[in-house]
Amino acid sequence: MDPQPTNPPQPDEPPEISLCLELGRAFQSLGIPAHRFEDALSRISTRLGLDGQFFALPTAFFASLGKDGRHWTFIQRSPSGDVDLGKLSDLQATTDDLLSGSLSVADARLRIRAILAAPDRWGTPLTVLCFGLGSAPAALFFGGGWREMLITAVLGSLIGTTALLLGRSVRLSRLVYPVAGALVGFLAVAAAARFDHVSPQVLTLAGLIVLVPGLRLVLAMNELATGNLVAGTARLMDAGLTFLSLGFGVALGQRFAAALMPHALLGVPVPLPAWTLLPTLLLAAGAFMVIFKARTSDLLWIFAACTLAFYGTRQGAALLGPQLGVALGALALGVASNLFTRLRRRPSVVTMLPGLMVLVPGGLGFRGLGLILQNQLVLGLDTAFQALFVTIALLMGLLLAQAAVQPRTAL
Repeated sequence: MDPQPTNPPQPDEPPEISLCLELGRAFQSLGIPAHRFEDALSRISTRLGLDGQFFALPTAFFASLGKDGRHWTFIQRSPSGDVDLGKLSDLQATTDDLLSGSLSVADARLRIRAILAAPDRWGTPLTVLCFGLGSAPAALFFGGGWREMLITAVLGSLIGTTALLLGRSVRLSRLVYPVAGALVGFLAVAAAARFDHVSPQVLTLAGLIVLVPGLRLVLAMNELATGNLVAGTARLMDAGLTFLSLGFGVALGQRFAAALMPHALLGVPVPLPAWTLLPTLLLAAGAFMVIFKARTSDLLWIFAACTLAFYGTRQGAALLGPQLGVALGALALGVASNLFTRLRRRPSVVTMLPGLMVLVPGGLGFRGLGLILQNQLVLGLDTAFQALFVTIALLMGLLLAQAAVQPRTAL
């Protein structure tokens, strides 16, 4: 749904101010982090001859804009929408044209509205299918075999369908995480009890990996590290509540499958050979391209980012250990994404977001929550703290990459 202004333009409001507000709502609908949001709008307002001050939150922003001795203050509420890398790239081009002076205010407003009104790039059926194809590689990364990958693909598609159906209603959309957790928790145990050499733990983690808020956790830590304390705290609480909702759903589903649990726990996965990693990463890149609504031309860049992040983390783990090793993968991913931005004049998030899906420690955090819910408090807290430590290491890698290679685009 396109964001709607909470403050309609006044008759004497300059068109430059209306443009800044439209851009702000567009940025917010595409989930731009607070520090990039404020920096981009500050640069644009200066370019348009405005005195602008901005304060961004995950679901709203404040704007104080002045021109010719007059000032206007706005509160714009615009809930964050789904990630759409294609629209974000188009918005990046519009922003760059504005900053260079090659695009007028009136044309920019028309272009922004056209970008936001454009239909879904890939369509619902293919997106639901790619929820499954994007979950299947996670089963391999968590140590599963071909059985786990096939079952996880089915579970991921089921989760995509559930999210689509419940997401059509504002009231029911709040149930997506507990319902998805319950479905995967029950079906993972049932599948592990039915088939040999299948791990219910791998199925549960991989089946929910697309919904696990590891990426939101990283964004929250990034905003806190850049001084956006209110936005970062809000995202951190949102990620925590999502973890709790998923954990509650999984615990409920496993309780319904309690009679099958003893037999299911006997399943030990049979790992796949090492040569399957690259094809699996290509499968993940294709799925992320559809889930995040990127352009077809971005597939090779996304595949390169996922590969660099995965093998960079492996090399880092060999040199520094599993907790600190993710920092090397994040550093490589961040430098490559900023170089991509310099070379292609595209948002760094086009390659960074899919690469982070390979890196984020959501699986560790979710596993820790599951252990806590099973009354294994010491082991659960230890796993959760490991996830937090990995998140900090990942964040440090991204901040070092930002210092090493500065992107030249607004987003």
